[in-house]
Amino acid sequence: MRNWPKTIPGASFKGFPFHVEDEGIGESGRLVAVHPYARAETHGTEDMGRKARSYHVTAYIVGDDADAEAMAFVERCSTPGAGMLVLPISDPVIVHCVGCSTNNRKTEMGKVAFDLKFLEQGSEAGGPSPIALGDRIAQGALDTLGGIVSDAISAFVPDELVGFLPPF
Repeated sequence: MRNWPKTIPGASFKGFPFHVEDEGIGESGRLVAVHPYARAETHGTEDMGRKARSYHVTAYIVGDDADAEAMAFVERCSTPGAGMLVLPISDPVIVHCVGCSTNNRKTEMGKVAFDLKFLEQGSEAGGPSPIALGDRIAQGALDTLGGIVSDAISAFVPDELVGFLPPF
């Protein structure tokens, strides 16, 4: 039988360690655009790709200096840029912290609890790589260019000479 406490890693964000009460991945799946048709009993769908993954973590810091550590952790969560999120169950992932709230209880001195929300890092450009997109456009133009050239030449060349032309 697996010894869970010995096999699961500790949690951290941007190298700052914390304890985890619970963790989970938010709604995942596919982004699907629905295209309704006027006066139709059907619709079209278009797969727009995978949804960005979000991670929800209930965490805590304990110790005599938990209050100071908690403020340092809040600052770490507020720094710009993505960082490595390591959780006990989920695989390590590069994320942005999009939510960090604290909860202090009078009955639990020396402990500061957190509700954390993370969003996986995506493409900083906000879409497909411009180079890849340009390559796809160029390839599409090249794929159709041969047919266009062939049609244009055959419009000016007599039918009996068309067979002697090189393929385009």
